[in-house]
Amino acid sequence: MRLRAALLYCGLAAFPIAAQMGPPFVFSAENSASYEAAIAPGSMFIVYGENFGPAQLVQASSVPLSTQLGGTAIEVTSGSVTVACPMVYAVTGSAAAILPSNIPPGTAKLTLTYNGQSTPFPLTVDVVPSSVGIYTLDSSGQGPGVFTKPDGSVNTFAATFKSGDIATAWATGLGPASGPDNVVPSSFPNFPGVEVFLGTQAANVIYAGRSGCCVGVDQISFQVPAGLSGCYVPVAVRSGGPNGNTISSFVSMAVSGSGGACSDSVPTIPVSLMNQASAGQPVKAAALAVGPASVLQGLGFNLKPYLADMLSRLLRVKVSQADVAKLMYAAQTHNQRALNRTLIKYAAPWKKLSPAAKAAVQSAFNPDQQGAVAAFGQFSSPGALAAALGGLFPSQGTCTMFPGDSMGRPGNGLDAGSSLALSGPVGSWTLAPTRSGQYQVLFGSPQTGANLSPGAYSITSAGGRDLNAFGVTLNVGGSLVWTNKATITTIDRSQPLTVTWSGGVNPGAVVLGGYVNSNTEGLVGFTCTEDSSKGSFTIPSFILSLLPPAARGGGMFITPHPLSHQVTIAGVDFAYFMDGSNDSKPVVYK
Repeated sequence: MRLRAALLYCGLAAFPIAAQMGPPFVFSAENSASYEAAIAPGSMFIVYGENFGPAQLVQASSVPLSTQLGGTAIEVTSGSVTVACPMVYAVTGSAAAILPSNIPPGTAKLTLTYNGQSTPFPLTVDVVPSSVGIYTLDSSGQGPGVFTKPDGSVNTFAATFKSGDIATAWATGLGPASGPDNVVPSSFPNFPGVEVFLGTQAANVIYAGRSGCCVGVDQISFQVPAGLSGCYVPVAVRSGGPNGNTISSFVSMAVSGSGGACSDSVPTIPVSLMNQASAGQPVKAAALAVGPASVLQGLGFNLKPYLADMLSRLLRVKVSQADVAKLMYAAQTHNQRALNRTLIKYAAPWKKLSPAAKAAVQSAFNPDQQGAVAAFGQFSSPGALAAALGGLFPSQGTCTMFPGDSMGRPGNGLDAGSSLALSGPVGSWTLAPTRSGQYQVLFGSPQTGANLSPGAYSITSAGGRDLNAFGVTLNVGGSLVWTNKATITTIDRSQPLTVTWSGGVNPGAVVLGGYVNSNTEGLVGFTCTEDSSKGSFTIPSFILSLLPPAARGGGMFITPHPLSHQVTIAGVDFAYFMDGSNDSKPVVYK
């Protein structure tokens, strides 16, 4: 890719066509690279909604950019300052613009006008000093990022970077700059305090500032550190000045010793399938897992209907899934006040329960209760494929943030039968369909806690509309043990943390990570991968600093690598059967 072609990666694409039916509405405003809600002055952002935009894509073709395009205009007000945003493109239900650099940070209001009609309700927007998003090759905000070499060629699985190479990340959101935002800048000063992390290492940053190719686009050039290798080496940018602590979205870069084709020593999604998805060719994938419900939720397992049904039967009143969700969150965060608020409407039937029934209710919220899930889908982008398989697990010896809100998406679900049958040490169970391509069952709370009983687990199907009959087996052996678990209770996020373990599959790989489930930021967490035979891994402080401080609702875990046991299902390009056993504990992050 030459520099002048960078806009191809800024989300400029065709969108669905719809007619204007009334006043325009805007549902969201997001960074055009990462799709995160926080937007920095001087960055390119996208708004989504309805009843606005021309039926055919209208794109700015020259500078200076106009504040109206295809009948669409956007204004943002922060405090006493109102700015008109230079427009990049407009189409039905979507528009991209530049947030002017002179808008002050804070809670702002966005108003969109289309053909003389304005949104009746302004959208609240979080304007922050810096919020970097790195563009990705499939414009999904996840997976392989847009990185170029000095000659303009793009980093791919076949043409990688090697130690010492100069790489340039294409991004938006470094922050405000002097001069007008509707033209390519005339000077290119470095933004102060910008850091780039590859894997667990900090890179030498050469330049971090506006691009000379495009309005609102940033370039961050850095030197690839030594000792890195893999097809999915995580990359993130920390920005916001000398005291900044804003971390970008995580994307991946392909690195090898020679600069040729990459390879990984721990299980990853095959490069051939990621290339297939990048080309828009459908990939059929399957994820099957047995283990604690808390782990299975990463693959779309839904615990709420089981709990709602059980509580309704025990209390003899209808308990909604919405109330179950509140109860689950209160239990996970040990928030007794929130628990009491939700339970108050069920106080009368609760008092009538026997001690045994009350104990049954409490055990239902045990995070170690086990079940099984199986998901089958067809995907046409690398980001969607990775999200459906539980996330894009990073290369060996590295860490990445996991996108908790996107994991387990079924894509175009595949019918694998009216139900699936599971047999093994837990007995015989039926996995019932819960949505297109998704099947699940809950066993209950076994004596083994978060670890599966050793033995062979089999899932079979008589076949369905999209897949023929199949049978797959998972052999569970010895448990993985977190050996320094007792010493880790309160974690200082400013210091690196070493985790040690024993057992597990050898040769094999492990995934370890941490999370915080907060009422302000939702689920935030990270995962790291390592060769299981190494027995230890040090989590860098910049990864730990991504988690918000939390006295409750936080945890850490270690588990066999989900992709370790790949299986064959006719008609499916990639399938794995996961042992969800894990060793975990609640922790405090300070």
